[in-house]
Amino acid sequence: MHPVYLPFTEDQVRNHFAPVTSGGDRDRHLTHYRESIAHATGLVPLPVDAPAADVEKALRRVRQIERDERFWGAATLLHAFHAEDRIGALTALLDRCLGDPAVVGFPTWRDALGDEQHLYLEANLPSPVSYRNWLAGHLDERVLTPTLLAEARGKGNRLEQATKVDAILLADTGFAVAFEAKVLSDASPTTTHDVLRNQIARTVDVLLDANPRLCPALARRDPARTCLVLLTPRTFHRNPSSRLYGWLHREYKNNPAALGEHLPHRRGVDWDAVAGRLGWLTFEDCAELLPGSCGWLPGVVTRGAALTG
Repeated sequence: MHPVYLPFTEDQVRNHFAPVTSGGDRDRHLTHYRESIAHATGLVPLPVDAPAADVEKALRRVRQIERDERFWGAATLLHAFHAEDRIGALTALLDRCLGDPAVVGFPTWRDALGDEQHLYLEANLPSPVSYRNWLAGHLDERVLTPTLLAEARGKGNRLEQATKVDAILLADTGFAVAFEAKVLSDASPTTTHDVLRNQIARTVDVLLDANPRLCPALARRDPARTCLVLLTPRTFHRNPSSRLYGWLHREYKNNPAALGEHLPHRRGVDWDAVAGRLGWLTFEDCAELLPGSCGWLPGVVTRGAALTG
């Protein structure tokens, strides 16, 4: 689709969106990629004789691909998934960001990955019913403006939509890794109807519930064997306090009880075990471990789709 930012065919990318229904249209997921590539490659011409503000807006649209976490995350993870030695590539990444496979109850990452793997981009996972029920009873603490409070009271327990993870790797063993990709953006500190629900805690929360009604690969996911990994530029890993997600990741790793404080509707959870399943991977890690990936990084040679399966 793009020689640097997405060196895979549309068919390859299309196959990495989770089937929602038997008649689901996976092609709709490609719209963002197609439009961004069209702007970046000049297929969409810049405005002529337009106000300077319109020209600047169009130029920002041309450059958007350079900082688009959807492209960075998809290209990186697709490269690993379609490597000639998929298990070897994934094992190298898991060793780097999670370390000991005992955190998910397996002797090795190869055991965790099993015989069948799936990689879904932009997967929607349902908001936990336990959270929605709890929030409905604590609106005065979590919604601060009259308009939103009135709106929330009219929604009952339908106060949070599904959470979209940037990507999720699934194995037939029940093992899974959800990836939260960031380039320049930060984690959100709130949701519409909860000023205290940050994006990292929210994602952990949805991963703690099983999803038996989703497609087979997602339905097999075992919450106790599910990890959450940040995927960011290395500079933010080295300077974690520059981003909210860096503060939160460090706090949750060093003080797992903080997760319980941020998810008060959860009771009886082994937060130490949950914190052990949090990891951080950088795009530079991926470029080092999987030569040819992340071709947009300085000094990285792009090999394009020649490395894909």
